[in-house]
Amino acid sequence: MLSITPKTNTVTVGPAEALEVSDVRAVRPVWTGGPRPDAPVECQVQLRAHGEVVPATVALDGDRLHAELRRPVRGVAAGQAVVAYRPDPAGDVVLGSATIAG
Repeated sequence: MLSITPKTNTVTVGPAEALEVSDVRAVRPVWTGGPRPDAPVECQVQLRAHGEVVPATVALDGDRLHAELRRPVRGVAAGQAVVAYRPDPAGDVVLGSATIAG
């Protein structure tokens, strides 16, 4: 299932590959890992609680966050969180987060 439109009782189906996402747009970013970056940041991102961690490039643009994933993932939905991390042997550092847009 690719999407559900409750208003029209429409369920859109397609191949499993159509569920893969490599580009994530999110709103209301909160940057906690230091000064707000002016350029894209190479990091790891986690999409949803307990989701897999994926290498990505994250950029902030006003009140939006854009994450370009290095490999596609499935199960990304609006309203979930995208959290950016910087790996560190002493413990990963949370750089920031945002809410995935629809």
